[in-house]
Amino acid sequence: MDTNQDSNQQPEQPQQEAPRGSMTIVELTSIINRYEVDIAKVKDSLKMQNGMFKDAFNGDAEFHEMDMKVKDMNKQKNAIKQRILKTPAMEAVVAKIDELKTELKDAQETLSGYLEEYQRVSGTNIIEGENGEIKEIVPVYKLVKRGKV
Repeated sequence: MDTNQDSNQQPEQPQQEAPRGSMTIVELTSIINRYEVDIAKVKDSLKMQNGMFKDAFNGDAEFHEMDMKVKDMNKQKNAIKQRILKTPAMEAVVAKIDELKTELKDAQETLSGYLEEYQRVSGTNIIEGENGEIKEIVPVYKLVKRGKV
């Protein structure tokens, strides 16, 4: 058999990226930077399309007139809302809501730390809840701009 014929008959395999575990820092940095540029392009395009969308409504006289009436009504509604919020009972409710939000955020951050430790110690990202429900520990990663040092 001619080996050249056999290799010519096989369809070309698309070039695949290396598995995540075997990528180098340089490769990962390059991929991350490409995605960041692509995301910025999509955001710019989305911004332009949203502008065109809004301009279509703002260019219509009937829509503009109705929009002005709605804005006036919203100002009146907000004035009434502020009057209600200034009552002592509502101020207490708002304070309690803020307290509960802070408590929830703190509890979630603490749980996140314990989940990270559980994953490190156990070597798995699966945990069974008290009711027998199997749950997966999922880390959340995102890219944020760093302040000037």
